[in-house]
Amino acid sequence: MLNIRAFEIGYYPIRGFLAWEEGDREAVFIDPGGWDEAILDTLQAHGLTLAAILLTHGHDDHTGGLAQMAAHCPAPVHAHAADLPLLKVRPDVVLHGGEAIRCGTRAWQALPVPGHTAGCLAYTADAVVFSGDTLFAGSIGGTRGLPEFEQERFSIRTQLFRLGDATRVYPAHGPATSIGIERRCNPFLRGIG
Repeated sequence: MLNIRAFEIGYYPIRGFLAWEEGDREAVFIDPGGWDEAILDTLQAHGLTLAAILLTHGHDDHTGGLAQMAAHCPAPVHAHAADLPLLKVRPDVVLHGGEAIRCGTRAWQALPVPGHTAGCLAYTADAVVFSGDTLFAGSIGGTRGLPEFEQERFSIRTQLFRLGDATRVYPAHGPATSIGIERRCNPFLRGIG
């Protein structure tokens, strides 16, 4: 069973997520937009070490807590190559999309979902996906223009919709949702399948 803990963090608050498989001793953290001592408390309470920090993209509100996280619980930072110009520090692992990231008995898949930024990634395992700023409940991430908007919709259709309607979506802003709800009800995704 996958355990997920959300933390409201950062100067422009986002939801960062700590995730681990029940019984494992390693966890991943998605989008350290800030730091909260409760992250360290949760790791210690469950006897976990941080195995990887996964960035969905390079915007400051998703990366602002990297230095503090590294000071408290260092772990390799994973980010997409196309977002390197947005980052203040070079990640330990440069991704291109499609990679599997091992954490305990769990393998997280990095899905390329460009649009919001050129290097946006979503991370999925089983019936869960962390969508960052790509897909929200009832909305999608902001883009610079129409080409990026269409690219983002294409990314959602080809990468996220294929995960199946039962897949739980954990965005960085707003409530959790599901692929099925967004396929049927999201006004920005009408007509894309």
